[in-house]
Amino acid sequence: MAAIFLCSVTGSPGVTTTALGLAEVWPRPVILVEADTTKPSSIIPGYMQGALDNSRGLLPLAVRTQHAGLTNEAMWDQLVPLAADPTRADPASGKYLLSAISNSAAARNMVGLWSDLAVLLSQQSDSGVDVIIDAGRYTPEDARTPLLQMADAVLVQACPVLPDIAALVDPVASIRAILTRVGHEDYLGLILRKTVLGNYGVGDIEKNLKTPAVGKLGWDPTAAAVFSQGAPKPRSFKRSDLLSGLVALAAAADTQIRDRGQRLGSRPSQHEEARP
Repeated sequence: MAAIFLCSVTGSPGVTTTALGLAEVWPRPVILVEADTTKPSSIIPGYMQGALDNSRGLLPLAVRTQHAGLTNEAMWDQLVPLAADPTRADPASGKYLLSAISNSAAARNMVGLWSDLAVLLSQQSDSGVDVIIDAGRYTPEDARTPLLQMADAVLVQACPVLPDIAALVDPVASIRAILTRVGHEDYLGLILRKTVLGNYGVGDIEKNLKTPAVGKLGWDPTAAAVFSQGAPKPRSFKRSDLLSGLVALAAAADTQIRDRGQRLGSRPSQHEEARP
C-alpha cells in the first residue's frame, strides 16, 4: 500500500492537476482524496464537467463521523468513480474520488476529522488500494498534519524559479522537522513544474533545499486542461510532456516507497500528533 501526500507551500501551482493526473496513471487501484480546505471540489466541475453533485464526499463523511464514528464502510459509501464520465466508469479501473468539503469555513473547523481519516487511510492496504492526497497549500500549523505524517511520501510541488525556491527554504525545513518526529524525515521530496522562463537546474535546487526532486513536469497548458477543465484530449496527449512526466513521477514514487518498504521489512507503524 502507498499513501502519497501532495501539497504546495507558496500557493497551489497545479497541485490538484498533478494529483488527478497521478491517480489516473497510477498502476494500482487508488483513492484520490481532495483534502484542500480552501475550496470546494474542483475535480467534479472541472475534470468531470459537473456530472455529479456533492451529495457524497468528505462533508457527509464528517457529519456521519460526528454521530457514529469513522468506519471503513462509511468512507467507502462516500467514494465516487474517478472518471471524466462517471456514468461510464469502468469498475475494473479501481479509481475512486473522495471529494472536497464544499464549505471552506466548515472545512477549516473540522480539526478532528483529519486524525481519524489518517488512521483509516493507513489501513487501506487490507483492501489493496493506494491513496493520493491532494492537500493544496499546506502550512506547518495545519490541522491536516496527521495526513502528512501517515503518508509514505510527501511531495511538495513548486516551480523551479527563484521566487518559488526562495520561498520554499523555511517551509520545507519545517515539514522535514514534522516528519522527523515520526521517523519519516527521508519521505520528503519535490515535484518541479517547469515554467516558460527562468527554470533553475534540478541539482542546484536539491542542494539548496536538501531535498531530492522525485519528478519533473513539463510546461503543457493544453494537456493540463484535460485534467483541470475536462477539455477533450488532443491527438498529442499520449505524447505530451505532462503525461510522460506523470508516468515517470508515478514510477519513481512507487519505486521509492517499495524499496523503503523492503528495507524496513514492513510498512512503518503510523503515529499522529494533535498539533505539529
